[in-house]
Amino acid sequence: MQEHAHGRQHLERMIRNQDLEGLLNQAETLHGHLCPFVGLGVKAGHYAMAALNRQNTGMEEVVAIVECNNCFTDGIQAVTGCTFGNNALIFRDLGKTAVTVARREDGQAVRLIVRPDYRDNMMARYPAAGPLFQKILVERQGTPEEMHRFHHLWEAITCSHASSPPFL
Repeated sequence: MQEHAHGRQHLERMIRNQDLEGLLNQAETLHGHLCPFVGLGVKAGHYAMAALNRQNTGMEEVVAIVECNNCFTDGIQAVTGCTFGNNALIFRDLGKTAVTVARREDGQAVRLIVRPDYRDNMMARYPAAGPLFQKILVERQGTPEEMHRFHHLWEAITCSHASSPPFL
């Protein structure tokens, strides 16, 4: 199977080297922009892959079960290599920002859940984010200047380090 590993070698190297910035750049390419929940997906995917100590060549050695349909899932896909197309991503809408990543060979798994208060705490730390999020993403009515401010703020939040671990 080693001949199939070429597509993921650079990602596996980033996982081993704990290069979260590089992994985040990969996720940004997949997702289209940086945002806090993509960042959480990257962190969760990295943690799970390191904890399972299993490389993924993209040939279904690892499976991820995501419990949400949001940006978090793209971070998981980018880092773990689990996608719908390679039959390694399972979506169960349980309404939680959570993932279980498992090794197919022996079933060993890691489940990570984003703390339920994460979003509220994030919005409290960055009070400008909530109104901009509402106007730009929910209402789709932001001005170009507001969109610019929002994207910079969203990237800053994504790249900042939370004072407490975001997972349960």
